[in-house]
Amino acid sequence: MTRSVSVLVAGALTTLALLVGCGSSQSGDNANTRLEAIVSQGVVQIQGSKDFEKLRAELFRTLARLRTVHGTTPAARRSRALAILGFQATLRWIESRLAFTRNDSGNVEAATRDAILA
Repeated sequence: MTRSVSVLVAGALTTLALLVGCGSSQSGDNANTRLEAIVSQGVVQIQGSKDFEKLRAELFRTLARLRTVHGTTPAARRSRALAILGFQATLRWIESRLAFTRNDSGNVEAATRDAILA
């Protein structure tokens, strides 16, 4: 795993830690628990995948699920927003990596441009 992905995973884990600490004992726990599960699953997907095409598809589904659940506390809502930003950043990195692999083989100028974008 590259440094940039490691940083994103660390951010997602931090977000997960915030979600764990934001629960209450009321009926909103279900939404907060679902948020925690979705973020956790996304982190596992990032850590466990070597196939960027597959990871890209999985993270799109994870983001779609994450956008359907809303936290019941301010901390849960903030954690959700941070998780969405983290997964979006990870997707941008994956797309840059895929573009590099597909389009830039042997082209130093294009490879440099894509490396800067990543």
